[in-house]
Parts: sequence; structure tokens; C-alpha cells
Amino acid sequence: MIADIAGMVEQFATGHLSRRELVQRLGALVAAAAAGGAGAAQAQRPSSTFQALGLNHLALRVTDLDRSQAFYERHLGMTRIPSQAESPRLMAVGPHVLNLFKAPQAQMDHVCFTVPNYDAKDAAARLRAQGLVPDVEADRVHFSDPDGYKLQVGGPTAGGQRA
Repeated sequence: MIADIAGMVEQFATGHLSRRELVQRLGALVAAAAAGGAGAAQAQRPSSTFQALGLNHLALRVTDLDRSQAFYERHLGMTRIPSQAESPRLMAVGPHVLNLFKAPQAQMDHVCFTVPNYDAKDAAARLRAQGLVPDVEADRVHFSDPDGYKLQVGGPTAGGQRA
């Protein structure tokens, strides 16, 4: 465990981990240690394609950006994150972001998960290696879950968050 902590601190010191990623990983390590035997059972599972560190952002398609922004401000205390683009409209939810896209029909667009050491080309290759079909657009990689929900993986600032 000490080697794991030292490795994480080194990654943080060299800029390969954000402060948020460091805290999340340290928290996960402490939780695993506290769980005791659960760590051994987890070690026997096959490795996963990615290790999601947390929800990065949720993106919704809305029919009226101003109305939706006002709703989330009034009822959930969110604030708009300044950006040059009108859409998506980025709303701060603590350390997370709700992205609002203008669309003719309201629906969920996608959910993004933060993964460590994110690289779009590497992420797409990992998904292909698992038989999944990634949709790559610039530095964004999307793929579908078994029910067709659109998922995204990204680094800590993928949804407009401030590192």
C-alpha cells in the first residue's frame, strides 16, 4: 500500500494526476484497506477496460437553454460556468458539471466518467480491444452501454470542470 501511495504522489508531482484524481485514488485506496477481505476478492476479478474515478459530467438535451438554466439556478443553486459557446451551457454542480445542449427534443445526451491518464487514442484502442465501437470526435470518446445509453470517458476537465 505504501508503494501505491508513493506512486500516486509521484504521478501528482509530475503532473500526470490532478489534485482531484489524487484525492479520489487515495480515498479509494483507504476504502479498500478498510474493507479488508473485499480487496482480495476484487484482486481476483479480471482487470477492467478503465477504472472510473467518478462521474465527470452529465449532458442533457433541452429545448430552451435560458429556461433550463433558470430552473437549475433557482431550484438546485447551480451557477453558469462562463464559456464562449452558447451551447453547451455549462452549469457548476459543486466540482461537477451539467452540460445543457440546445435540441428540438429533451433527452439525456450522455454521461461522462473521469478515468486516470486519459488519452483519446488510447481510450478508443482499449474499447476496440474489448469489442466495443467507440465514436471519436477530437479528444472525446463515446461508446454505448448494453441498453444504448451514450457514455464518455475523459480526463478531469472533460466537461468544463476547472482542475
